[in-house]
Amino acid sequence: MAGVAYDPETWHDLFIAAAGAAAALSGLIFVAVSINLRDIFAEEKKVGSSYLTGRALESLVALLIVLGISLEGLDSSIGRTAFAAVLLFCAAGSVVSPVRQITAYRSSRVKPTAYNLRLFLTLLLVATYVVAGVTLLAQAGGGLHWLPLAFILAVTIAASNAWILLVEVLR
Repeated sequence: MAGVAYDPETWHDLFIAAAGAAAALSGLIFVAVSINLRDIFAEEKKVGSSYLTGRALESLVALLIVLGISLEGLDSSIGRTAFAAVLLFCAAGSVVSPVRQITAYRSSRVKPTAYNLRLFLTLLLVATYVVAGVTLLAQAGGGLHWLPLAFILAVTIAASNAWILLVEVLR
């Protein structure tokens, strides 16, 4: 059973489900932004920060990384080492989100509620991808068993941002 954690081929069903969910939720982000684009821009102009469009970007990046990892995981020709490299590359790409959050909120005149929680979740997402990649390479410490947590974090981040972009921006 320990080999399952370090063999991407055994995670086929998770990758299928995650790819479908990530693609569908990415569409939701585009819909949320397109429905409220004027209100999003007006709010950003009022507070002097691009934090709302940043939330949309954060959501898309999180979901597209899940999609990318899932599609790579479905490639039966990819080996353990190459897949670990993909995970580490995706972790590096995920760092953009917390850095952008910090920058956007420092330049803003308002600090949204749950800022620290959002920052914690995005940093935890980055750490989860790193741990998954490193433990996959080492073949010890959980390997791909870290991916469901990462995918849940990514979807949680995207869903909460979609809510802000669809509903809260209108308040």
